[in-house]
Amino acid sequence: MDLDSLPAQLRPVLNALASALRAREPAVRERVDKLRAEHPFETPDQIAQRLLRSARRRVAATGAASSASAIVPGLGTLIAVGTVTSQSLYALEQETELVLAIAIAYGHELAGSDERLLEALLVVGIAGGAVKLRESVLVAGGERLTVAAVRSLPAHALAGPGSHLLARVLTRLLGRRAVTAVVRLAPVAVGMAAGAGFDWLAVSALGRAAIRYYGPGGVAVRALPPHREDGAQVESGH
Repeated sequence: MDLDSLPAQLRPVLNALASALRAREPAVRERVDKLRAEHPFETPDQIAQRLLRSARRRVAATGAASSASAIVPGLGTLIAVGTVTSQSLYALEQETELVLAIAIAYGHELAGSDERLLEALLVVGIAGGAVKLRESVLVAGGERLTVAAVRSLPAHALAGPGSHLLARVLTRLLGRRAVTAVVRLAPVAVGMAAGAGFDWLAVSALGRAAIRYYGPGGVAVRALPPHREDGAQVESGH
């Protein structure tokens, strides 16, 4: 993935997310396949809801746990600062995994791992308000891109020369997490409740956004050529 167009402070975050997704992708696919095998009569919508509930529990639990480390004054707060930093990255990894899993559940995804990460971050950005989705057009600041263009060449559209959309998404997401990190450092009961509550709401909103994006009649489906609207895998560059 070409990261030259990204601000230097954002490149390590994207590299960490890309490495995590490459490592975790087989397990994500296995999770979806297992759910399908355990619930053979459920629709993709129902499988997607199961994926959402599972991710929400995992992320909310780690949000509460990271806040609990602040219970010891002084040292506990220092530990908590490092914990929430790693927890924020973990939460972002879990969010991108959830988007990928929902895409797989609907049989609708891009071919390359990096392309899948970029589209997942785009959906996270839509859920978090960093990107506005109007019909099949993505709007961020003064930048406008069609979903079809992103799905055809995601790396060029989101991180290529002249595009600031990915940087805008990452900056917004990291800023949101930084605000939440401050709240987590409140007294333990308040911090735990705030940490778990924020993550619960964020993952809920993300799951709904991913289902709207990939589900029947969603913009990802409408961006396909007519002969590909059967939910078959979409390959980058086609």
